[in-house]
Amino acid sequence: MRRAVAALTVVLGLLAVSVAPVGAVTHAPGPFPSAIPLPDGFFPEGIAIGDRTAYVGSLIDGSIQQQDLKTGETMAFAPSPGPGKIAVGMDVDGEGRLWVAGGGPAIGPITPGFRVYDTSTGQLLADETVAAVFVNDVIVTNDAAWLTDSFGAQLIRVPITDGEIGDPEYVSLGGDWVQVESFNANGIVATPDGKTLVVAQSTSPYEGAALYSVPADLSATAVDASRIDIDGVLSGSDGLVLIGRTLYSVASDGVTKMKISLANNTARIIDTLEVPDSVTPTTAAAWGSRLYVVDAKFPFFGDPTVPFQTTAIPR
Repeated sequence: MRRAVAALTVVLGLLAVSVAPVGAVTHAPGPFPSAIPLPDGFFPEGIAIGDRTAYVGSLIDGSIQQQDLKTGETMAFAPSPGPGKIAVGMDVDGEGRLWVAGGGPAIGPITPGFRVYDTSTGQLLADETVAAVFVNDVIVTNDAAWLTDSFGAQLIRVPITDGEIGDPEYVSLGGDWVQVESFNANGIVATPDGKTLVVAQSTSPYEGAALYSVPADLSATAVDASRIDIDGVLSGSDGLVLIGRTLYSVASDGVTKMKISLANNTARIIDTLEVPDSVTPTTAAAWGSRLYVVDAKFPFFGDPTVPFQTTAIPR
């Protein structure tokens, strides 16, 4: 999730904002519509897809909507988990569980942590507090869930053993990683074998945003991050999507499409994909030949009348 710190602090007053009910069912013209409406005032930030169902979380109250990508049906999946809880980045694991990064006190009275839901029932399986400043995004491999802390030079690792969720562990970022006074670690993805992570640094000490390859070491308490040499300038980087050697990076100006070589630690920008009628796109998830993108519309944050949608674009 990417935004200026000044814009984020507005959440202090937003947790008490009254928003329109988010449980109503809406429909978009199908099949496989390019725009699937969300409730007004929802302010989405993260999205994850399991099968043909998208899960979208709210920065206002942490509630989650589910969307049928074929029919365009949108309905409530999980209610607000209570005061001080929001939903940021999300991922669906191989067990059909939805992991939700829960933000933190960097932007107000928000409890830092993560939640896990059963996608088949909506049951809350875990609600953990962690020692972090802002838990921003999550990616789940076969062995662990990895979460970014945007104001701490660390990753949070949650071991998964035989499907069982373990206790949070903390992994310091070293090597090429240089922490700055703003949002740092943001989006995160993993290679298919789960051995390497790619982490976005939204505000970097270099020109534009930066990307790093990080070993997904299951026992280390500190790892060396290696900066990826980007052929071109990455204007910003929020959510990441990795499909084969193609890496997509979401930012306010659209979705940057790159070819990445982790063997050489290089990336080449090949295109910028437009998100129609967007203001501040934040994250995306892939399904079929499309990317499904959510737009948080940060300049209007807190206005309960602002309409939202999930937008599909060809990838």
